[in-house]
Amino acid sequence: MIDLRLESVRRQATRVRTGDLESLAVLVDPARAVLVCDPEVRRLHGAKFPPCPVVEAPRGEEGKSFASFVTLAEAFSGLGVGRRWTVVAVGGGAVLDLAGFAAATWLRGVDAVFVPSTLLAMVDASVGGKNGLDLGSLKNQVGVFRPPREVLVDVALLDTLPDAEFAAGMAEAVKHGVIEGGAHFAFLEGLGRARPSGAALGELVGRSLACKARYVEADPFEELPPEAPLSRRVLNLGHTIGHALEAAAGLGHGRAVAAGLASICRFQASRGALPDRDAERIARLLESFGLPASVAETAALAGLDDDPAFRSRVARALPADKKRDGSGLFASLPAGIGAVRVERVELAELSRFVMEAP
Repeated sequence: MIDLRLESVRRQATRVRTGDLESLAVLVDPARAVLVCDPEVRRLHGAKFPPCPVVEAPRGEEGKSFASFVTLAEAFSGLGVGRRWTVVAVGGGAVLDLAGFAAATWLRGVDAVFVPSTLLAMVDASVGGKNGLDLGSLKNQVGVFRPPREVLVDVALLDTLPDAEFAAGMAEAVKHGVIEGGAHFAFLEGLGRARPSGAALGELVGRSLACKARYVEADPFEELPPEAPLSRRVLNLGHTIGHALEAAAGLGHGRAVAAGLASICRFQASRGALPDRDAERIARLLESFGLPASVAETAALAGLDDDPAFRSRVARALPADKKRDGSGLFASLPAGIGAVRVERVELAELSRFVMEAP
């Protein structure tokens, strides 16, 4: 069991446990719990749920809409969810975001327990306390900082995860490897093209959780100055261009972040701020997991023409980044594998790069 002491408005801690889904029964009181999941997760794993009410939410980004939130809040009202209840979320990152936001705002806050069922959710969305809703195509524009009481990590749930969704989660795992560098990055390179299982899968998830926890513990509310060594904004590596690609191409989060990570590395290399060999090494690692490593590949995956109109849509989406600061934004920028820092970048410079990048 890993204890992550994360400050929140209630001074509570998030405890990350490893175990199987059945152990939920000892973490929550079924008489005062409501479980939120999508229909597919319920079909696959519903037999292991504790005996409590289940509310289904749409799968994927559709679940992070205001309409989904209102539907969930109405379900809470109908069930009589009270202040001593626990909201249990089982699913991918979108379901965790929706249920976490609902728990944080229902009656001004009730406890939440997360059980991530995708690799992306295990290594990223489940830990950190960020819960957000999308505003149309704009990612996480409305949200709160409120960590769950518990996170239950059951890697056996990944056995039913399609290869494409597993690969999407590898984008965040590679991001953590770039941030940490050294043995962490070498471990990922050593996985080759095979989908990890057994001890290797456990190590993959554990390394990512440890990386993210280090930054979240140091800067739970993103209040440290951007230049601080443990500024949580470092964890946005790949997301500045990634979120713009997600909005412009309608591609899933993991693949958009992968292309965004490779692109921000090329951006840094074009400025002489990152060795070409490091940028190429990172792109090769992403490609080894079947992930896109360029803006052009993102367009192709989305079935779109890689033309000036598409590039313009990507460039126009950049200013919606939550880290915007006037004519620029604070971006997480790699100076090397294992050397990532946050710096202010002019939007005009980044937009020019997006229009011309591979």
